[in-house]
Amino acid sequence: ITDNIEPKLCYLQERLHLNQTQVAKIISKQPTILCMNVESKLEPNISWLQERLNLTDAQVSKIIWKLPQLLTYSTSDKMEPNLDWFQKVLKLSNSQTQKIVMRFPHILYYSVEDNMKPTLTWLKRRLLLKHNSEVATVIEKHQPLFCYSIETNLEPTLDFYSKAIGDKNRAIAMLKHDPTLFGFSLEKRLKPRLKQAKELEWDIDKGTLGRIAKYTELRWNITVGNSVNSL
Repeated sequence: ITDNIEPKLCYLQERLHLNQTQVAKIISKQPTILCMNVESKLEPNISWLQERLNLTDAQVSKIIWKLPQLLTYSTSDKMEPNLDWFQKVLKLSNSQTQKIVMRFPHILYYSVEDNMKPTLTWLKRRLLLKHNSEVATVIEKHQPLFCYSIETNLEPTLDFYSKAIGDKNRAIAMLKHDPTLFGFSLEKRLKPRLKQAKELEWDIDKGTLGRIAKYTELRWNITVGNSVNSL
């Protein structure tokens, strides 16, 4: 077993310019890598990523560090079709595609039919985006949108902001401008903080909602504390 594993560890260390600790971390995230053949699987996948996305050695190392599962997926059956669909539908340039995948490589394995197509349709319909190029602009601002559940995240979050600000169109404009606002927990952050803001009789406007969503716990508690002290 050791004779089989050791060459793979050495290969990953040399190919990705990583130290032993970093390689161990990758293996801990995706142990099945040790079952993969270097010549028929690991090197072809790394080479495909590097060539298809025009990545430097440092960039391909970074993307695999972020998502080691990429070494286990089929390039022809999964990653290539996903990337082709994504780039074609959103009319992305190679540099735009590289930027998005570097930040959020998960799109290389998400189901096009079950995840990405429905999300694309929802974004166009609910955020009033007329063209796929407008969707691309939103996705470039917040790549994880494609992984959010429509039923448990996107739809209820849009509803939250619409009701909070009292105007659906203003909420839509806010979310199009800053789609990262979709990325915060309704139950753990948005709803409790909105309740506090209302109790303190703050104006619930775009700025307040941005602070509700994005402030760290420390900064939020300081802000609330200062507001209480000023009453």
